[in-house]
Order: sequence, then structure tokens, then C-alpha cells
Amino acid sequence: MFGSSIIRRALIGAATATVAASGIVVATAPAANAVTCRAYTFIGVRGTADGVKASMGDRLPTALSAFRAKKGTANVTSDYVSYPASFDYLYSMGQGRTALKAKINSYVSGCPSTKIALFGYSQGAHVVGDVVVGLSSTQRARLQGIGLIGDPMFNPALRGKVSKNGSTRGGVWGKRASWPTGVFVYNVCNTGDLICANDGTNAVTSASVAPHQKYTTTTYSPVSTSGAYAIGSHVATRS
Repeated sequence: MFGSSIIRRALIGAATATVAASGIVVATAPAANAVTCRAYTFIGVRGTADGVKASMGDRLPTALSAFRAKKGTANVTSDYVSYPASFDYLYSMGQGRTALKAKINSYVSGCPSTKIALFGYSQGAHVVGDVVVGLSSTQRARLQGIGLIGDPMFNPALRGKVSKNGSTRGGVWGKRASWPTGVFVYNVCNTGDLICANDGTNAVTSASVAPHQKYTTTTYSPVSTSGAYAIGSHVATRS
């Protein structure tokens, strides 16, 4: 679709019991690990080679801080998706989608009242988007919203809250066709980021890599916060 698979991979990779005293409920969902139930569940999906596998990476903790600032730390459970997030992109994406679906199911079944917020960076944003469009209406009803930074399927024309770079170009993997009705989306794409703003012919350079890695430092108006912080704040308030 957008040139050789080698260029694509380079672009994408440049850059996922009851405790009475606290009111926390730990439930066991079928075929899943125990989950901690609070009013909100924050699930982060890291980008390619972003941090270690057993984490949400190095960018999304900033979004978590913003989300907790709005909802209260005691009301938020945080979790991550353990998947390769590797340069073997198609394989890694498949693993990520499977793992995120299982994670969502564990909270839907184990925590009947929690609202789930999904966040993704780079490849992780691609994973989140693919999974969300395939959720059932029952599962979508449990979503607080989704926050994406550097999405390889970024579409600036879609409805929803989008802080963008002014470009009409879509992500390196194309423009996502639509979001499901009722799902709140806040999507950020840095100026010059060829992962989320690319017409399919731009080659990766050291200059184009930098914007994709600066979502914890580049600020957006009118909020004057980083892209990572913005997605956490806006998904929390759905505004």
C-alpha cells in the first residue's frame, strides 16, 4: 500500500478477593489472571521497542498521570498489554490484538462496573484502534474512551476530539475508515511525525523520527500540555 515492507517497518519501529480497608475488589475472570476492580481501568499498549515488554512503555505513564489527576488515584486501576511490540510488525500486531482482547474481556467479566480507558502509542495505537472497531456493543458500552498518540492509522478527518498537526495526510498504514458510534476518541499527531502523517512516499530520516518520540515533551494549545498528557486528561473528562 505504501511502498516496501522494509520502509514501513522502519517507520513504525522508529518510534503498550476483597480488601475491606481500601474497597478494592480482586476478581478472577475465566481463563484470565486476577484483576483489580476500581471505578476506572486504564490499559496502556506500548509502541515498537518502547520500554520493556512487561510495561506500558515510556510514554503512556504520562497519560496515566493525567487520567489519575482527573479521576483520583484511588479510583483508577492501571494495566498494560504484554506483547512483542517488535519490528516483526504483522506478527507483533496479531499478538497485541489477541492480548488486548483478552485483557478487555477479563475486566468486562471480572469487574462489572468498571469503565475501561484504552491508550496506545505508535504500534500500540494501531493495536487499540483495530481492537476497538471489532468490539461488541456490550463491550463498547464499558469504554470510558480511547487515547492515541502517533497512530499509524491516523485519520484527521474523523469525528471526535483530535489535536493534530494541520496536515490532511493519514498514517503510514493508511487512514482508519471510522470509529464505532458512541466511542470517545482523542487522537494526537505531532507536526512532522511520519508515522501518523504520511502520504506513503516519505522515507524515514533522523529528523522525522524525532517528532514521533516527543509526545511527552511537545506541547499542544490551548491546553499547553504534552500530547501524552492531553490524551489522558481528555479521555478522563470525555471533552
